[in-house]
Amino acid sequence: MLRNYITIAFRHFTKHKLFSAINILCLSIGITFSLIIGIYVLDQKKVNSELRHADRQYYIKTTWKEKDLGSEIVSVSMWAKGIKEEYPDLVANYYRYNPVTNVVSAGEKHFKENIAICDTTLVSMYGFPLLYGDKGHAFTNNNSAVITATFAKKLYGTTNAIGKPLSIQTTAAGITQQYIVSAVLKDIPFNTVTTLFNDAYTVYVPTTGNQYYSIGDPSLGWNTTDMVSYIELKPGVTVQAVNEALDRLIKKYSQDFVWKNIHANVVPVKDYYLKDNNGAVNKMIMLLSTIALFIMLMVIINYVNINIGTSTYRLKEIGLRKTFGSVKKQVVLQFLLEAMILTCMAAIISLFFYQLLIPVFSKVLNTTLKSVWEFGVKESIQLAALVVLIGLLAGIYPAFVLSSTNLIQAVKGKIDTARGGLGLKRALVVVQFSLAILVFICALNLSKQVTYIFKKDLGYNKEQVLVITAFPKQWDTVGVLKMEAIKQDLLQIPQVKSITVTFDVPEKTPFGRIILYPPGRTDKTKQLNLAVSTADEDYAKTFGIHMKAGTFLSPADGSLVLNEAAIKQLGLTPENAVGQKIATPVGSITIGGVIGDYNFSSMQDKIGPVGFAHVKLTKNYRYLAVKLNTTNIGKTLDDIKTHWRKMSPNAPFDYSFMDEKFEAIYKSELQLKTAADVATVLNLIIVLLGILGVVAFTLNKRMKEIAVRKVLGANAASIIMLFLKEYAWLIIIANVIAWPLAYVATEHILQNFAYRIEQNIVPYLLVLAAVAALAFSLISVHCAKTAVANPVKSLRTE
Repeated sequence: MLRNYITIAFRHFTKHKLFSAINILCLSIGITFSLIIGIYVLDQKKVNSELRHADRQYYIKTTWKEKDLGSEIVSVSMWAKGIKEEYPDLVANYYRYNPVTNVVSAGEKHFKENIAICDTTLVSMYGFPLLYGDKGHAFTNNNSAVITATFAKKLYGTTNAIGKPLSIQTTAAGITQQYIVSAVLKDIPFNTVTTLFNDAYTVYVPTTGNQYYSIGDPSLGWNTTDMVSYIELKPGVTVQAVNEALDRLIKKYSQDFVWKNIHANVVPVKDYYLKDNNGAVNKMIMLLSTIALFIMLMVIINYVNINIGTSTYRLKEIGLRKTFGSVKKQVVLQFLLEAMILTCMAAIISLFFYQLLIPVFSKVLNTTLKSVWEFGVKESIQLAALVVLIGLLAGIYPAFVLSSTNLIQAVKGKIDTARGGLGLKRALVVVQFSLAILVFICALNLSKQVTYIFKKDLGYNKEQVLVITAFPKQWDTVGVLKMEAIKQDLLQIPQVKSITVTFDVPEKTPFGRIILYPPGRTDKTKQLNLAVSTADEDYAKTFGIHMKAGTFLSPADGSLVLNEAAIKQLGLTPENAVGQKIATPVGSITIGGVIGDYNFSSMQDKIGPVGFAHVKLTKNYRYLAVKLNTTNIGKTLDDIKTHWRKMSPNAPFDYSFMDEKFEAIYKSELQLKTAADVATVLNLIIVLLGILGVVAFTLNKRMKEIAVRKVLGANAASIIMLFLKEYAWLIIIANVIAWPLAYVATEHILQNFAYRIEQNIVPYLLVLAAVAALAFSLISVHCAKTAVANPVKSLRTE
């Protein structure tokens, strides 16, 4: 019986090659895109799930009394260690680290690396696998280092680096700390323990006895928030109990300013990656999954429409089968089997498409999609489930409609009197057009927002600004003078316009904080929690930031430069601010200048208050920002590199451009824009293929009608117009449905931006025109052949 069903199915496929090809192509497109999104979602949800005791691993975030008082990423340095020591019934283990970036050397090799100055519980707490070393004692002493296999290969030329020496530059004068490699980590999957700030750490050294900072070990303070902290809870312990214990600890050991302004916020590590940054990853997953669902819905609609449309060719077959004893379930099984066979054929083709598109979508989604050859059990089950689901959804309605057709009507070859007639087909086409228009409009609006971001006046100029990581990081007077010497040397290059030594560049809100009290408020209840960075007097000139009043920094008077937003919150104006003495908890400071507001972080946030202190006073820095004036970037880079190697021979030349950093800020938006563009194209392809199939069927069915119209005097244009009118109404109805939905969806997306476009009618009209033009062009081309055919031949055929 099964063999007979399969034989009949393939005979049907070969008899109706066009419709079978359209179905297979549409199903292939849908399965390919769904497979890509499915693999991506599986990979994203798997992040952190492979950590040892993942369900009991937690990250300590900080909730501040006022939002701008400090960063939530770091916590009170002693929190994690303190709760383990004083509440051992709550916490099984802890791990903290202070993230830094500096030069790691071995012999003549020098590399800029991300370093974690950490507790020695790294391997034992998370169960990270070692390639070499003792997993029970990965750190043998305070002078041992654990490194990744990739970095070991880069530094030593081999992964077996046990016992090999390395040195790390520090910020303290004249100190380069020496270490011996005691363990080599296997390359582990992405997780938010070893990669929290989008920077993967390759070197881990003990925080105890560390000399990186001149102030000593950063992990020992109860009044500082310097450490990224994790804890492993005991089984059955609640988050509330842990938060209460942490708050009791800081009230016991910290100063009033700390415990009155900070509360513990313990969050699960297992889903931290998905929920961090206002759930950015979760939002991306939901949006991509919705798009994939839309595409699959359109594919299924195509299948239903084409199969219901072409079913009149098979109604006599069904009638005869029923006459000779076939029961309803056998007919249902026949059509379901055909749908499954087509879906399986499409799935095989989709695997080739998937493999071909891996490089493209890996770049779009900023991940590494698995090859088909790397599919495991989960991926194989996902694909099989997808094929079965699509096959059932696509085949079940045509199967039950056709199997339920009245026997007499079936023998006559009529279906319009049964369920699944013209009204259903038109409704399904409207749904297809509505979904395509919805995605198209959202894609256009999102594209407008991204274009707005990249063209908006940011308040600074990011073009041709080269950002060099400043090495050596010696945070004292000698180190600052060394950077000043490098700066003066680079200024000798004719293509270098200006240079600034700075701790931050405009890519995120500075971490530094200072409290300012508005003038005239003696009770000091009103305060400004100011984000503050360090730079030299050439920062404004290098980044093209407009001065509103005064001058940009002077090391002689120790003044502070504020932006307009800060001045406003202090109750001042640019005209009266310069020279004002502003009280702080540790004294007073003079305002030396006012700069115009500029976007120093993402446009998802409003421009907040920010200030600058001179690097010669604070003595900490991270970058040299170099403003270029050249059309030959390559030659200028070579000249800068030559000067760098002369002035700083033991430091790598690590650089990026400011416009690259700016793009990185909006990585999610750019990914979503590209995904929306791809979805729009796929949706339109599927809609047009569906129209092609339905129009082809309709033309075949109405061949006699068209011939009669021609005999009675109708020309080709009037016949084509007959079909265009029918689809014109469907497109208008689809737009009426899609426009409100697209408006609401776009508003939801734009709510994430403090600076955003205002919606207007233009994208909606453009989509209406584009969809109508594409649909009418396809219909016209396909109808033209039938419209100009000899009516005698058509009538004779009928």
